[in-house]
Parts: sequence; structure tokens; C-alpha cells
Amino acid sequence: MLGKTFILIPFLATFFAQTSLGSSLTDEKQELRDDEDEEENDYWQGIPFGEEDFAEVRRFVKLFYIDSSYDKRLAWVMAANYALQELSPRYELLPSDFYQKAKKQKKDRYGGKVRKLDAKDQFVLHEVGERGRRLPKVVDLTRLKKLKDEERREQEALEKAFLTIPFGEADFQRVMAFVKERAKEAGTKDFSKFYIAATTGYVQSLDPHSAILPARAWDESTRNTEDASFEGIGAVLTKKGEDTIIETPMEGQPAHKAGLRAGDIIIAVDGKSVVGMPLSKVVKRIRGPKGTKVRLTIRRVGEVKDLEFEIVRDRIEVRNVQARLLDNHPDIGYVKLGGFIQGATSAVKSAISDLVEKTKGRRLRGLVLDLRNNAGGLLEEAISLADEFLDEGVIVSVKNPSDRDETYRAKKGAYTFPVVVLINAGTASAAEILASALQENKRAVIIGERSFGKASVQTLLHPLLRRDYYIKLTVARYYGPSGRTIQVTGVIPDVECPEDPDSKERPAFREEDLFHHLSQIPSSYAPVQEDVVSHLRSCVQRQGLAQRIYKADPTPQIKPDYQLLVALDYLECMIQTQGG
Repeated sequence: MLGKTFILIPFLATFFAQTSLGSSLTDEKQELRDDEDEEENDYWQGIPFGEEDFAEVRRFVKLFYIDSSYDKRLAWVMAANYALQELSPRYELLPSDFYQKAKKQKKDRYGGKVRKLDAKDQFVLHEVGERGRRLPKVVDLTRLKKLKDEERREQEALEKAFLTIPFGEADFQRVMAFVKERAKEAGTKDFSKFYIAATTGYVQSLDPHSAILPARAWDESTRNTEDASFEGIGAVLTKKGEDTIIETPMEGQPAHKAGLRAGDIIIAVDGKSVVGMPLSKVVKRIRGPKGTKVRLTIRRVGEVKDLEFEIVRDRIEVRNVQARLLDNHPDIGYVKLGGFIQGATSAVKSAISDLVEKTKGRRLRGLVLDLRNNAGGLLEEAISLADEFLDEGVIVSVKNPSDRDETYRAKKGAYTFPVVVLINAGTASAAEILASALQENKRAVIIGERSFGKASVQTLLHPLLRRDYYIKLTVARYYGPSGRTIQVTGVIPDVECPEDPDSKERPAFREEDLFHHLSQIPSSYAPVQEDVVSHLRSCVQRQGLAQRIYKADPTPQIKPDYQLLVALDYLECMIQTQGG
């Protein structure tokens, strides 16, 4: 049996998620990568999975899950519901009273055929067909937030209704008998997908970070976090309403060389309109093999007519660790860490050493460590990297109900230069451990937006006799140096700074937006760096350049990174204060 300790957000836990709003609320932004596609690979295909496998997963839950008193009734309900959703037409399990009330309020939503397995049952099977909870093709983020809130309220009402009726393993078995019967009528002989769905539902009832994962899917997702390359034009796109907008071209890449600018709206690709098209489909149309051409029709502010750009695709390198010395800030380094994969600490140390070699005096004056959109990874990598920046103090404590607590303390670190850390809503788990360790030990100033807020630890387990899938279970919580947990609350930056000071705040997707997340534990934690930040703020107001640089060119080709500009203002003031 394999056990690995991970602390990351659930990028693969939603294979059979029945609520359509869950993972779609992340910031809708993509690099043009060759592996982006609107069609999800069926990684479970060819993996046999039956009743015995489902039973084995439940045994693992009993042995390893953080909360032995989890709601078993809800687990059986979700197992049944997920299996029913795999039928064609689809069905859903609803409490009888809930169904009767809901039908009166939403006839279109609950107008399908209904049947009972037994007259005495207090639940019904409702034929959903192809209807159900769906997002409109185009929706702004404010509307998306409202839809998500409506979905949450309905889901909570449904789960509350299930608490009033009996439903256990025997009821689940009767539902599965119905599922198998319908599947046989449709000519299906292999019931694997129904048991995979049932198992997924059971495990998803625990918390959003527990899951069963095909080994191939896990391995592929890990490779995508590592250094890689893709073929495309080299631009970051974002979706705003019906428009696909170039967030920024990547410097030196085909999009940049062709003359595309931040803020350009893509109207058509190879002569075909992409207005209102999902972002993933736009990406699919633009990407392609190296050396081939793609023609983009662009609408640009200030131009009377739409512009045409013919761009030759190229191979673009993507690195888990990216590092450079920053222009106009002598001997100040920048390191961006994409994820805490195996060897991440060594890669960061190597990158810093390379930066030091490029400085005039063979030393860095300061460092910006960019953890934005770092979704986490290996616990030990987060601890070892934090240790490089700290001389003493607690890094993190891990508390497991069945084992003794573990507290990880810093030893003499390698670096003494001032540090600023950048975070946002995509900063999660292992990245939050590093950020909170540096913040609470007063080693770095944290700048940006509140982080994701996931303070739980998962272990990756192999079933006893299989190697084609994993069981990922939440086994512990982690706590910062002060003894508080950032579950739900996230890391609060010392300096709140939006991505774009001129735009309205966009709804972000965080832990609190996930169904069945671990509860928040209240704490009396008070910010530890208020005095330091207050002093630095005065310096930044006098000498800071971020606002001036950002406002200097209202239509830049490459969009300035405002949060990085602010981070540099604070870092320069930190260096000045410390006499660097």
C-alpha cells in the first residue's frame, strides 16, 4: 500500500461532480497550451471496478479518514445519486416531501417522470433526462456568483430534507439493483462506471478533497505541473462576458512578436466568429502544431476597424520554477513557483544561486517570491523550502486524530535577504503553509489577495490488490506557527492589493465555495506585522512607483503586473529600512 502526503486543491476530484457550478467558478483564464480541451479524457475507461472495490474504499475510509463520525446516511445518498446520474436518461434521488414542494416551485426543473422502488419508501427516483442544473453559455462573474449561491441553497435544503428520512446501505443496494436493471435494458453488461460513480459520491460526501483517482489521470496531472512545453502562440486569455480578451502576450513569444496587445478582444479565429464561445473552445481553435499559421481578428480600443494578425505557432517552454533579475531594481530577484512537486526546493535554491551569480556584488538585495496560483503539492517540500528562509520558529503543525501531532521547526536557514511573497485566491495548501510560516515568523511581507483557505492534509493510498487507481483521503489538519488554522479564512495578506486597481473586484473561487468543506475553526489571531507594514506604507507613499508605472501607458502591449510593482515598492522600502 502506497502512502504519500499531499496538500492540494481538488483538480481531479470532480470527475462525477453533479453540481454544475463547482469547479467552473475559478478565474476563467488560460494559457494557450496544447493539452487544453473542452472534452475531458475518460481516464477510467478500461479499469474494472465493482462492488468489492467499492467496499474496499469504504474500509479505507473507516481506517484513515480524519472524522470517524462522518455522516453515513449522506454518504449512501450521494453514492446512490451519483450512480443514478450515470443512467441514460439520468435519474436523481429525492426525498418525497422535498420533491412535492420543489415541483410546485420549479415545474421545469422537477417535471420529469417519478417512480418509487417500494410504496413505503420516503424517497423517489426522478427522471432528469438531459435537463438539470446548467449554466448558460455566457454569464458574467457576478451572475455566476448568484447562480452558485442559489445552487448552494438548494443543495443545502436537499441535504437537510434527507436528514428527515431513513436511508442506508440496504436502500442503496435497492437503488443499484434498479440501476443495473435499466443498464441491462440498454444493452450494458459492464457496471464499472456505475460503481465508480457510486464510490465517487460516497467519498465526495466526506469533503471536497477526498476522491478516487485513476492512476493515469494522477500521473498526467503531476507531469503537467512539472517543466513542460506546448505548441501555440504564447498568450494568456481571459473571458469577460461574451468577449475573449488577451490578458497579456508572453514576452518574446509569437503573439508578442506579431503585435498583439493586452486588452485586445479576439473576434474571430481563421475567419470564424468566437464571440460568446467558451474559453476552452477558443483555445482549441488557436492552438496547433509548431510552424503552422493561425489568423486572429482583433478588436482594439482606439482602432476604427478590426485588425487581422497572422501568427506562426511555436513551441513554448513552461517551467515550474521561473526566475529572473528585475529590470530597474538592481540585484533584486524574482522567483515564481508553480507547484510543490518533488524537488521543488532544490529547484528554487538552484534558481536563487543562478540569480546571485548574475548580480554585481554576488548577492541579492532582496527577493520577490511569487506563489500566485500555486495550488500546493507535497507537504515535505513546503516545509523544506520554508526552512531555507527561517533561522528558527515553528513552520507548521499537523494534527491527526489517530496519531500523535507533528510540529515542524526551522533550523538555520540559507537566506537572509528581505523577502516579499505574492499570493492570491489560487494560492492553496502547501503554498499557504509557506506563506503563513514566513508571515507569522515575521520573515516576509505578504502582498496580494486572500488565499484559497485549505488547511487539510491528504494521503494518497493504493488499494491492496490494485495499481490502476488511488484513494485520496483527508487525514489531518494543519496549523500555522501561531497555532491557528487558515481553513476557510486563508492567509490574509499584510498588504491587500488587487490584480487590477482599475477593475471591479471579481468573485474568486475559494474553499468556502466547495460543498462539504471542513469547518472553519475560530481563532483570535491578530496580524503580527501591522507596525512594520504601517512604517513601510509611509515609505511607499513617498517613494513608490507602482501607480505611476501602471498609469503611464493606458494601452500597453504587455500588461504591467500591478501586484508585482507594488511588491517591488515595499521590497525597496524594506531594503532601505534595513540599510541594504
